[in-house]
Amino acid sequence: MDATAPRTDDALHPWQRITIGSGLMLHAPLTLAIDLVPLRAEFAALDAAAGSEGRTLWASDGSWSVLTLIQRTPATADNSQPPGTPTPALAHMPSVRALLARTGWTVVGVNVLRQSPRGRLVWHYEAQAVHLQETRLLVPIHAPAAAFTLLGHERAAYPAGTAWTGDFNFPHQVENPSDQQRIILAIDVVTGPEVRRLLPAALAESAATRRQLAEKACNALLEWRAQSGAAAGAARPN
Repeated sequence: MDATAPRTDDALHPWQRITIGSGLMLHAPLTLAIDLVPLRAEFAALDAAAGSEGRTLWASDGSWSVLTLIQRTPATADNSQPPGTPTPALAHMPSVRALLARTGWTVVGVNVLRQSPRGRLVWHYEAQAVHLQETRLLVPIHAPAAAFTLLGHERAAYPAGTAWTGDFNFPHQVENPSDQQRIILAIDVVTGPEVRRLLPAALAESAATRRQLAEKACNALLEWRAQSGAAAGAARPN
């Protein structure tokens, strides 16, 4: 498992360098047993039944698509996130239903994400982390050995069947340079003790520092995007 390999070379982006020396844990596996055999079999059956028309594209180039098992519902007036609504696709994956039933999580959304061979989900961020209101838990169903996630200055690559999460409030990029598909079960939950007890305490520590550094990193990414856009516009002929 290449789960904690740091990247400190000069090729790092400014927003990646912000986590160097911070002492923050950026990602970790859950102490949660996953039975991979039925999960893979049920996904294969659902994938065949859904077909291309049953998937939603998350990238215009088709490199990311999604099968939704539990649909998000709108946030309430007090900005809390109510439980999501199961879709007919969830009936095809009883092992997922059993997993959710035994954990006691308040689930706000569940999707099966597909990243195509040689696909790249470029730098982005979400307000999802163990110290925030919502956490995204990832269960690799098919995880090519070459696929990885860049999170801050670290590179995370967890094998199939190992549930994990990270501080996704920091910019991150997901790469699959292999010739195989990468299939991930993504479970979005309300953060609570039933989630934290499955993770190292360090992943939620130093919340104020995390927020401060994540804001700095996200601003650096947004500035880079703006500069890159301006440069591209200047290069276009009139």
